Amino acid sequence: MTPTPVVFEGCFGWLHPAGGRRGVVLCGPHGHEELCVHRAWKGFAESLAAAGLPTLRFDYHGLGDSAGDDSDPGRVRAWLDSVHAAVRRLREDTGVAEVALVGYRLGGLLALVAAEEAAAKGEGVDALVLVTPPPTGRIAVREMQALSRIVALPGPEEALPERAGQLNVVGFALTPETALELTALDGRATGHAPAARRALLLDKAESRGMAQLAARLGGLGAAVERGVFAGSPELVQQPQRAEAGAAFAPVTAWLTAGGVGQGATPPPERPAGLMMAAAVERPVFIGGDPALFGIACAPILADGGGNRPAILFLNSGATHHVGSGRATVLQARRLAALGYTSLRIDVAGIGDSPARPGQPDNLLYTQTVMTDVRAALDWLEGEGHDRCVIIGLCAGGAPALLAGLGDSGQGDSRVAGQILLNPGRFELGKGVAVVEVLRSVAHRSARGYLREALRPAKLRAMLRNRSRVTGLVKRLVTRLGRKALIKSGLTAGVLKVFRRLSAQGRRVLLVYSVGDMTYGEFELHLGPGGRCLHGLPGIRVEYLERADHSLTDWAARKRLDRLIDGHLESLGQADPALAAGGVLAGWSFSPLPPEEQVG
Repeated sequence: MTPTPVVFEGCFGWLHPAGGRRGVVLCGPHGHEELCVHRAWKGFAESLAAAGLPTLRFDYHGLGDSAGDDSDPGRVRAWLDSVHAAVRRLREDTGVAEVALVGYRLGGLLALVAAEEAAAKGEGVDALVLVTPPPTGRIAVREMQALSRIVALPGPEEALPERAGQLNVVGFALTPETALELTALDGRATGHAPAARRALLLDKAESRGMAQLAARLGGLGAAVERGVFAGSPELVQQPQRAEAGAAFAPVTAWLTAGGVGQGATPPPERPAGLMMAAAVERPVFIGGDPALFGIACAPILADGGGNRPAILFLNSGATHHVGSGRATVLQARRLAALGYTSLRIDVAGIGDSPARPGQPDNLLYTQTVMTDVRAALDWLEGEGHDRCVIIGLCAGGAPALLAGLGDSGQGDSRVAGQILLNPGRFELGKGVAVVEVLRSVAHRSARGYLREALRPAKLRAMLRNRSRVTGLVKRLVTRLGRKALIKSGLTAGVLKVFRRLSAQGRRVLLVYSVGDMTYGEFELHLGPGGRCLHGLPGIRVEYLERADHSLTDWAARKRLDRLIDGHLESLGQADPALAAGGVLAGWSFSPLPPEEQVG
């Protein structure tokens, strides 16, 4: 059966229906880890439903597509209440007789505490599965602090009064209050009733914390089994394919042991809109093969909008439609407060959209993505939005740029402008797997890559592995070959695209983080400092100091907000097709001053 988007008590989720009388609520990881595991988590939910278990996966309040913000007060209480609400919704919609809570990483600790709270009220769950959870909230906080230090940018942070005291964990906020609330959670503490009749604990074989937890649950009367989980830490390091959900196969086998019965009812049809102070959001399916999933975000108070364009957000790499550090959700809702409607989509094979038949998950820079972009533009047009600005970060930059040309190359009048954020490439082709993009040096300067590779530690590691040396040589030869070809003038496709868009009166804003590795690709095609773009009206390049590739730094985001607002205001004030003499006021390209150039 087809999964159904659901909204309950401010939370967004997916109900995967099935016929069994044993249901499952999935309590996912927190923040950046959830972004990485999202596709595999979806695949896991699908496998559970295929095995006959009605399954509900959801975003905690203040995270993902749910209402609220991660810097709001009372986060831990809100997350626990989200678990309770999900259990109630699963029971109401399917009539299951038994409920199992499955928690992964921080979701495991939350599932345990929520199960104990329910048991204290005589409403306990029947089964509990905890997969590599931190045994205490204190350890969870330490892990977040460590991750924050690993990805921290060099140099002093810009002070933001509204973020005082908050820890930036790859774009997600850990406030002092939330850290204190988490620290109070201890899965090993003595309880008074078993959290569930039976429990499965999966972690490393030598996990001392899990051994203590197993002893505690067993002492309270639960039938406890332990096992080794083979899926971490790879699952939470980068966005994975749906097939990575196979790591959860032992959980499916355990939950279905002895049969699941039959008799669950099909979920009722309910509206899945999410009403907030300044915006209303609703899940949408965009026609095609396959049908794409997206979230439409509209202002609560429509003021006519003047000539405001709609906003189309594309995926950044394999990150689903919420964006890195939840940036796309926050941007959509911020813009809704300013009167802009937006659509954030998952293109085929990414996030919550199925892959095309015969095409793998998480395939980037593929020409077929343009079919998805056109489908999204068609949907927006059908909703009454005949002008649109497309925003794409990293791998979303190329389709955002090329969408302005339309099928014929003569331009798509619906694309009023484009915003490209640290675009990794400007060309599309047969597609590249995510893992290959991460290994690729195509978007780096050869000099910069060699400087990194020749550091003593990395050089010693490479010399111990001949295949790594061979791979490095091949990639550098490919890089130098592309550079020679572009410099020869035999291929000037990227420059032609910008010239054509400029001639058609388009307004294109490119934004680069200073020092970002993607800037090498920009200079490769368009010359040092982008000098080939000189004199092209409508093309503008801006640079963000102290900003990471995915723009998870909060101060950089605020500067980006101002750039986006200025771009949108310029499009709303005048028809971009009316470019007198090809000149758009204030939109002549100017390069970065030489002393600030990077590459």
